[in-house]
Amino acid sequence: MTAVNLLLGVIVCALAAYALLAGADFGAGVWDLLARGRHADRERRLIAHALGPVWEANHVWLIFVIVATFSGFPTAFGIIARGLELPLALALAGIVLRGAAYVYRAYGEGAAGPDSLWSRVFAVASSITPFMLGVSGAALATGKITADSGPLTPFSSPFTLVAGVFAVVVTAFLAAVYLCHDAGTDPDTEDLVPAFRRKALGAAAVAGAVSLALLPLLYQDAPTVAHRFTERSIPFVAVAVVCGFGSIAVIWKRHYVLARATAATAVVGVLLGWAAAQYPDLAVGAATAKDSAAGPANLHALLIAMGFGLVVILPAFYLLLKVFSGPEGAAAVQGPQTK
Repeated sequence: MTAVNLLLGVIVCALAAYALLAGADFGAGVWDLLARGRHADRERRLIAHALGPVWEANHVWLIFVIVATFSGFPTAFGIIARGLELPLALALAGIVLRGAAYVYRAYGEGAAGPDSLWSRVFAVASSITPFMLGVSGAALATGKITADSGPLTPFSSPFTLVAGVFAVVVTAFLAAVYLCHDAGTDPDTEDLVPAFRRKALGAAAVAGAVSLALLPLLYQDAPTVAHRFTERSIPFVAVAVVCGFGSIAVIWKRHYVLARATAATAVVGVLLGWAAAQYPDLAVGAATAKDSAAGPANLHALLIAMGFGLVVILPAFYLLLKVFSGPEGAAAVQGPQTK
């Protein structure tokens, strides 16, 4: 395996980590926005507790992807940054607003609480960011993104817009599956499990419908990637479909730990299918991985540095999640959040 392909593999793995971890956090914000009825306040509090103080750490994977792309594929990074300027700027604004709103509503003596203006900002921003990231990923497949493309070009294709909707629905599905398990671990929130179970099943059905609508648009608006998709991505899609239906089955049977695994595998299958069809282009028609890569010495140094970095990051990240998923961590989260 060449250094270029190895670096691409690392980037795809980091994207998968971001999709599964930060994606579920964004999806939780979607359910925060859609919470209604007499249990809405308790659902929002469960969401806040599930996110806890570790949710910002999930953005380390996005930073990892940005740094790896900038350092390993500088020419492609320049084209992507200019061609996707507007959706990426809006995604970044969503991340910043989401973080600020979460802090203002949740912490300290002046916390606004889950039913406030800051809660609405948090929820709306949580929906905007995955939509913009979905648009950005799909736009790279259309062949319309160049260094000279206009700021509205990523939004000019039905395929990119539906891909943005698909990203939002998938994050909502992941979050609902995760929240089913989280709600069931505490006697005080067990009664919320049926509500999140219905949300998970509904989101799975919507995700399936949107994916079916997305396929003909892929062949219409991104023919180069669509041709590769037919040749390379069918096995990944098959895994995603099987695990998607498997998720519905195990959620129906109320096996929520297994549902987490099947839902995560389905999302990774979709992501790998896209990556396989996109390769070797980073921006179709504008930048390939080989042509835009940095020199071999730079790539080798980058891979070595990333290896050492992951030795530090992965255990620390695991420990962070482990500490705050336990009862002591839950008490630390819940204690100072609201007045």
